[in-house]
Amino acid sequence: MAVDLTRAQPPLKVYPPKPNQFLLNIIRLVTPFWLRWQCGIKQIETRYIDRLVDVTKKFQDGKSRYLIAFRHPTTDDPFAMLYLLSYAVPEQAQEMGIKFAQTPHSGFVYDRGISLWAGEYINWLFPALGGISIFRGKLDRPALSLMRKQITNGKEPLSMAPEGGTNGKSETVAELEPGIAQIGFWSAEDLQKEGRTEEMLIVPIGIQYEYSAEAWTAIDQTITIIEKECGISKPAITSDTRYQRLYDLGNYLVQWVGDYYKTFYGNYAQTDKAVTDTDDLLTRLEDLADRILSVSEMSFGIKAKGTPIDRCRRLEQAGWDRIFRNDIKDIEHLSSIERSFADQLALESHYSNWHMRIAESLIGVTSDYVLQNPSPSRYIEVLKLMWSVLQRVTERDPKSAFKADPNFGDRKLIISVAEPLSVSDRLTEYQSSRTAAKECTRKLTEEIFNSLNNLIIKSTI
Repeated sequence: MAVDLTRAQPPLKVYPPKPNQFLLNIIRLVTPFWLRWQCGIKQIETRYIDRLVDVTKKFQDGKSRYLIAFRHPTTDDPFAMLYLLSYAVPEQAQEMGIKFAQTPHSGFVYDRGISLWAGEYINWLFPALGGISIFRGKLDRPALSLMRKQITNGKEPLSMAPEGGTNGKSETVAELEPGIAQIGFWSAEDLQKEGRTEEMLIVPIGIQYEYSAEAWTAIDQTITIIEKECGISKPAITSDTRYQRLYDLGNYLVQWVGDYYKTFYGNYAQTDKAVTDTDDLLTRLEDLADRILSVSEMSFGIKAKGTPIDRCRRLEQAGWDRIFRNDIKDIEHLSSIERSFADQLALESHYSNWHMRIAESLIGVTSDYVLQNPSPSRYIEVLKLMWSVLQRVTERDPKSAFKADPNFGDRKLIISVAEPLSVSDRLTEYQSSRTAAKECTRKLTEEIFNSLNNLIIKSTI
């Protein structure tokens, strides 16, 4: 049963990893079928898997430790990673004549809040598969400690998504968080302090999805459905009018939602006239997301700081702090008055972060993503982001057309492995000064970004 986020709850529990080999073996067996029948992936292409075979062999031989930095465009990516490690890497190793001591696997880092929408089963399944939960909106020292121990002493490496959350776009890498580079340096230092000689590496993994040309009908139907729900009536879509219809739809939604926030949230959602008058949809999208976040920040008394994603994470944590109460010892035995106040605070926090969730979906939308390469995949990814925004807007309407996600048909999964990046080679410079440490972390994050970006295959359909 889903957690009622409109009422005060006990603190979120942290579930440490408890690997269960029997359960892992079952999940491995199920993965290909799950990808095919639940994720709609009927074709899988792998590239440069030999690079991960070599690193895995060195890891099992005690010559290296490594982190996996994988792309995170969708919620299906963990299954892609399971397929990579359980099937693609062993098959490639066999072709190369390399024998592993055991089937490759990795621990992984996941957002502590996933179980709030995915279900309570996550709290036993993910730890059993080697998962480490982390609070994304604050410095989670216990989780960081577990991660460093896994990297330096675990039987398996650790996987992380440096983009943080899903960005919804296979062919664009979102801005990376510096956490994976920083943890890489900390782990290299941990190895050094123990007098160990293993090389610390980071291996970027590209994950992307491609839809077929058969999806055009579903694409046009989805645009028409959104138009209808917005009260827009237009003739049938043709291949010549498709992009303009999508652009006009985005333009309409940005204008309407922007006017709504300006009218009902006053000075907290005001915008510069130069932005209002511009024809640049991307500028207006960014401004709208900023204004919506300002409304949520106003509710929590939080100042805008950092990137839009940083702001979303802080707002999420602020909401959790007021819903999952660490400051109440026995929440089940509060007096009637205390309980009412606690529930009211939770309710207000939940609805304040309703705004943040809308902005979070808007952040992924870009005006030129489809125009750069008008493939079915890019149309679908933008429509899914748009659908997500409208789904969150209408979540309290039981008759909403956005309750169920549209079906765009089968997909192709492409998994690629970049050249490993050595953290150990950068450690001496990193340790030379605080300024050098910051610069090394920035440069390594940039190199991870470039590696992931270079793995992207531009759709030709």
